[in-house]
Amino acid sequence: MTLTLLRLPIAVIALIIALVACPAAAGVLDDTVPKEKAKKPKLKPPTKLPDVTHRVYLDVVISEEEPIKGRITLGLFGDTAPKTVENFRALCACDKGNGEISGKPLCYKGTSFHRIIPNFMIQGGDITENNGVGGESIYGGYFDDESFEVPHNKVYLLNMANKGPNSNGSQFFINTVKTSWLDNKNVVFGMVLAGFDVVDDIEAVGTNSGDPQVNVAIVASGELPFTAAEEQ
Repeated sequence: MTLTLLRLPIAVIALIIALVACPAAAGVLDDTVPKEKAKKPKLKPPTKLPDVTHRVYLDVVISEEEPIKGRITLGLFGDTAPKTVENFRALCACDKGNGEISGKPLCYKGTSFHRIIPNFMIQGGDITENNGVGGESIYGGYFDDESFEVPHNKVYLLNMANKGPNSNGSQFFINTVKTSWLDNKNVVFGMVLAGFDVVDDIEAVGTNSGDPQVNVAIVASGELPFTAAEEQ
């Protein structure tokens, strides 16, 4: 047998070895081969945003050579984050007087969007220092993260800005891209309902460092009448 193999061409010997090593190649089926197509993985259904329970607004002036004026209308998710929503609602309505710690008005009117980063977010709400280092909630100082139920998988969401876990005050931001890396870090408690173009105009005067090219002031803020039927 060995002598016979030695006389065969190398190509024929290689074929014999392959058939011995792989019986399937010789027409022998391997019983472990699946007989059905692999099932596709189940995809998570798209996230449905919570119901809007309150409507508020921010009137903004962008100090370009020709000032741009506009209103951002925001819907708040009061069933998901009631404490966070009440804080923001009150700061828009300016109906809680002065802060216990700073003594300054608990009100967004007269503040600015102090941090603007294109392709990321616009941030404002520092009611004590107006530069990003301050802020105060209506509860006095900071309050805890309330809910991470809403993920950052959409744009134009309203988020609390913070300095780490459980450090919510008055600062907030609106994301202009999906920011999934902020899940479980920043509380989403609302969304933009109208004034998307105003958000885009604000984003356009931002810089990579976050320092706005021009002043972006919140000249008025308040709460709007709302009924659940409006969202139907």
